[in-house]
Amino acid sequence: MRLNGIFKDNIVFQRDEQIRVFGVENNAVSVLARILDGDEILSEGIADDGDNLKEDGSFVIELDALPAGGPYTLWVDSQVDEITIHNVYIGEVWIAGGQSNMEYPLGRAGSARTDVPACPDTAIHFYKVPVVDRCDSETLKAESETSWDVITKDTCYDMSAVAFYFARKLEDVLNGNAKDAGDKNIHIGIIGCYLGGTSVTCWQSVNSLEKSEEGRKFIADYKADSSVYASYDEYLKAEKDYEDKAGIYEGKVAEVLKKDRFLTYCDTELITGGGPWPPPKGPESVRRPGALFEGMVRRIVPMAVRGVIFYQGEEDTERYSKEYGVLFKSMIDEWRDIFREEKLPFIYCQLPEFEPEDDVNWPELRRQQKRISEEVPCAYMADLTGCGEVGNVHPSQKKIPGERLAKLAVRFVYGL
Repeated sequence: MRLNGIFKDNIVFQRDEQIRVFGVENNAVSVLARILDGDEILSEGIADDGDNLKEDGSFVIELDALPAGGPYTLWVDSQVDEITIHNVYIGEVWIAGGQSNMEYPLGRAGSARTDVPACPDTAIHFYKVPVVDRCDSETLKAESETSWDVITKDTCYDMSAVAFYFARKLEDVLNGNAKDAGDKNIHIGIIGCYLGGTSVTCWQSVNSLEKSEEGRKFIADYKADSSVYASYDEYLKAEKDYEDKAGIYEGKVAEVLKKDRFLTYCDTELITGGGPWPPPKGPESVRRPGALFEGMVRRIVPMAVRGVIFYQGEEDTERYSKEYGVLFKSMIDEWRDIFREEKLPFIYCQLPEFEPEDDVNWPELRRQQKRISEEVPCAYMADLTGCGEVGNVHPSQKKIPGERLAKLAVRFVYGL
């Protein structure tokens, strides 16, 4: 029996929502899951041949919802094998998605020198979905190496800075507004699902894209861009050359960070110069349409979550700013479908300043983002006017974006 990689010690499940446990078992006719508090069974469910256990061995076990609490134990048994997950909490779970400005780690943010050493022992748990573009043996190996980290000054460095500040604000507000002592110390689970340089089309299925004229245009353009290589072998060579150059550049960055681990992206580039970009486009690119949806998003489905925070759009400004609204809406619709919540809250960042004065693409994409907040129910936009840095696509100050996302969640999702 194998559970999907997200089921590890320190996991947080969404309170007051159905708890779903999923994985693969090829040698049993049923799989039982229980949430235990010592010897007491708090919630249990079963998947068998007639219910949520498929012929290919994949299963989803549905357990009754629980209020906030923990630490508990998750026990999964197939009569052939059993798995025990420790230090399980029931709390608030959010997905943090997008591209490089969501990926930007706390340890290299503008306020890292003070905020990392000052980070207290929190009730925040962080899980990073491995960056893969399909489910295969390499995916399973990468998942086996993942963990839920309970955030402290010793573990916060690599966490998404935006997600960190979002979670800290949420933690303070929710625990500060707890109705009674028994509700306090609500644990916050953040699932990082992001990769720099990704289009919004990376985060939805090809099937979803093919339903709109804008999506079909993107697919056709991607195929045309890929045709620059005369053969598949030529593309593979270009991909390897790029990966080699990227590896050399990452080595330079690592050496610089050994001397000062808190350097921002911008300050690091003043020393190392810019890295290789863009990567080649082709059938094996991790950034091809639909790839990260299949390799990353689907691996955490159908986890019950409270909502999504999202920071993305930079990659789509050059060619698809006018189409962005349609593409972003189709992504939101698909995520709501697969996570089984038709009103799943999407709280996202409107792009800040960056472009030169005569560039119309960034303002147009911002207009598209604004339109989504006006037309799509339960979609809320954090205005980042004043948070950008002209000429720097990776502004280092991440506290304001994170807290603005949190304020929207507090107001519209939690009603506080």
